[in-house]
Amino acid sequence: MAERCVLLLSRRGDREAAEAAGLLRRIGVPVHRLDADGLADVRAVLGPDGILGLDGHRFAPSVTWLRHFSPRAAPLSGPAGGRMVYRDAWDALARQLALASPAAIGAADPGLPAQLDRARALGVRVPRGLVTTDPADAAGLLPAGRYVLKVLDRHYVEPAPGRLAWYLPRVLDRDRLAGVPGLPRSTPVVVQEYVEHDAEYRVYVAGDEAHAFEVAKERPEDIWTRPDEVRVRRVRPPEAVVSAARALARETGAVYGAFDFLWARGEPVFLEMNAHGDWHWYERKAGEDVVTRAVVRTVRDLHRAAVGDARPAAVSLLAFLGAGRGR
Repeated sequence: MAERCVLLLSRRGDREAAEAAGLLRRIGVPVHRLDADGLADVRAVLGPDGILGLDGHRFAPSVTWLRHFSPRAAPLSGPAGGRMVYRDAWDALARQLALASPAAIGAADPGLPAQLDRARALGVRVPRGLVTTDPADAAGLLPAGRYVLKVLDRHYVEPAPGRLAWYLPRVLDRDRLAGVPGLPRSTPVVVQEYVEHDAEYRVYVAGDEAHAFEVAKERPEDIWTRPDEVRVRRVRPPEAVVSAARALARETGAVYGAFDFLWARGEPVFLEMNAHGDWHWYERKAGEDVVTRAVVRTVRDLHRAAVGDARPAAVSLLAFLGAGRGR
């Protein structure tokens, strides 16, 4: 019978993945990692029995964890069409492995419009907004004093392996509402009203745990452009924020997610969920490691459920992983 193993799909520079994988191995959870920028010489076979062979190691994934696995990161040569097929094929294989695994993390990743629709259906407030190819015309459809303009998908792309191009959210006055610099005309973007608020929270949901940080910054892009000016502290947010994050995680099927909220006029305002959101930066700013431990516990428990293993972890690490459970 093939070994059950956590399959972690990411990229070489993923520090969160490296730390989590190391901790999982130390408590007896086998992890096989596959990096999108390290596929050149990988020998992969997915058999009709669902057994995966990677470089001679045969196993059945117990948990498939998708993080920053973007085949755009793969350095390739040859005809353009062949490079496109290569990247599409690896992307398809990763998604199929997640679907076939007893448990998956990061596979449930609905886009922003779907996230907002589900939040509204749950009774959670969201900013008024629209998706448009003509931001300058949005003011007539969405009257507001200020707006938040952001791309419809991720805030970055990888035009060449290892080189990222960023397209960050911006707050704009009504008379400056225009397209995102550097994007072709007719690119769909999100235009939302700017919501005045008393606080901003990043809530990490991992399994049945939730951990929150309060984030203080002047502009949405400060986390990327002026990180030293951003203040982060771990907090116990209003219960309505945590309840909304948990409800959205259940509704979207997200085993793990980083949820962004505003607190405005006594209620949470949901902004977006990132199914692959990093946590080291927030932990480092706040001097905490609660998310690292919560993520490791969640993957451990999913793996054990898949293999029917109820054995305890080593005492020292069990104490480490068990401390500071969700608030």
